[in-house]
Amino acid sequence: MKKQLLCLILTLCLILTAVSTAVPVAGAAEAGYAAEAAADPAAYGLPESIEDGNILHCFNWTLNQIKAALPDIAQAGFTAVQTSPLQGHDGSYQWYWLYQPTNFTVGNELGSYSDLQSLCNEADRYGVKVIVDVVANHLAGQKNGAWSGAIDWSLRKSEYFHNQGECTDTDNRYDLTHKNIGMPDLNTENTEIQQKVAALIASLKSAGVDGIRWDAAKHIGLPSEDCTFWQNAADQSMYNYGEILDAPAGKSSKEINNALIAEYAQYMDVTDETYSAAITESIRDGRVAKSKGNWTLRGLSAGQVVYWGESHDTYGNNSWTNSLDQNVIDRAYAILGARANAQALYLSRPSEKLHTSIRYGVKGSTHFTSPEVAAVNRFHNAMAGSEETYLTGSGCYIVCRGGGAVIVSAKSADVEVTVANGGGMVPAGAYVDEVSGATWTVTGTTMTGRIGSTGIAVIYDKDYVPGQVMVGDADNSGDITILDATAVQRTLANLPVDSYNEKAADADEDTSVTILDATAIQRHLASLSANPDIGKRK
Repeated sequence: MKKQLLCLILTLCLILTAVSTAVPVAGAAEAGYAAEAAADPAAYGLPESIEDGNILHCFNWTLNQIKAALPDIAQAGFTAVQTSPLQGHDGSYQWYWLYQPTNFTVGNELGSYSDLQSLCNEADRYGVKVIVDVVANHLAGQKNGAWSGAIDWSLRKSEYFHNQGECTDTDNRYDLTHKNIGMPDLNTENTEIQQKVAALIASLKSAGVDGIRWDAAKHIGLPSEDCTFWQNAADQSMYNYGEILDAPAGKSSKEINNALIAEYAQYMDVTDETYSAAITESIRDGRVAKSKGNWTLRGLSAGQVVYWGESHDTYGNNSWTNSLDQNVIDRAYAILGARANAQALYLSRPSEKLHTSIRYGVKGSTHFTSPEVAAVNRFHNAMAGSEETYLTGSGCYIVCRGGGAVIVSAKSADVEVTVANGGGMVPAGAYVDEVSGATWTVTGTTMTGRIGSTGIAVIYDKDYVPGQVMVGDADNSGDITILDATAVQRTLANLPVDSYNEKAADADEDTSVTILDATAIQRHLASLSANPDIGKRK
């Protein structure tokens, strides 16, 4: 009996030993990577600024849920997270009550001020920035202007509201900024209201928040409209972006809308709903859209816009993206999230679809960790500072950056394609698709490979340094040939050249392109004395 008991004990010990040694080994790489990256945020390859990366919208998540997911968020390549509003609010359970605030203080069911501090401190360890959604255009109540009984007593002053009734003309700029959009409209021209909002922003900043998303920003006036809200309430040392749905003056003239959006952009980045929707709709319909932008074609720089495949409104309000497959959104996001300078927002979809069933405090989808989404983010981060050539062809969208490209099929998946290497921006060579693992072959003019089942391919040189070129590679083919000397000669003779890079063509590196550069390339090919840097990337 004792022997049997001893054997049983030894067997249990062996099992426990195996478990205790096997589990840590299986998770050692993950734990080590997380520890290394937490000590050195650069290990995740995240840019220093929000403007150079993409944003994960943790729609309805609690602050502690976001905090626990930070390792996954950082590994997925998101530079920032966006929370839902943290102000006290009216109602309960349904998500939309968060957008009916009753005060300008931090703390509700999503978390307290100390929870926010804890999130921000932990996010810093991973190099992830924190953006908080702020509602400052209105308070809780009715569209007729009646206040909610839950509104803080300090805000119950008639002069704090515009008191001009419901907005019924969304093309009238005055109505948009002075009338109710479902709740009592705050008098944002009032200096005391501005001070209360500024105090909220200061509190968020003190907790470690890096940026603000301004809800209903187009309904708050501008200096040209005798409103000083943005100068006094928005902290320009933080990142700011405003929700501008469709256009700031509805269907008013382009001249009016262009002038208004340019003025908003002096204080914040702005959402480009029109272009974002055009891309998502095209993927839904299996076609390639002709549109290449909206606000960027109307005076704003790419760095002043925020794109999205879908927003919490297009999903949560039983609206048009609610019924779309996640892959449609992912393809749209891949196009928008790959583009130069702009930021793209990725929505963590709630588990429920029905408007009234979506609740705050419930963590949404973790599909943001998928290979295709993470690959797009990492590409965007690696290409920070690199310009783009954006084009379409072969039923695909193609975003070429200096070190690689994102290719998205508008309709088909698991398909072999040949697309243009826009401007010869992608260095010639063989690449492995970061999503499917397929091999792509790039020449000076084309890119050929198989787009996998996601409809998204991401290829790039992870060691790429923006601005680098191969000295002497005048035609951007990725190799030094007699065609490079020919490209220099044709350029000097004012003859057309398929692809030409002036910096690379300066083969003798004397800061000007002359016939001596063609000669230097020819001497290099003949193994005669020439600039030893020819063929090197600089």
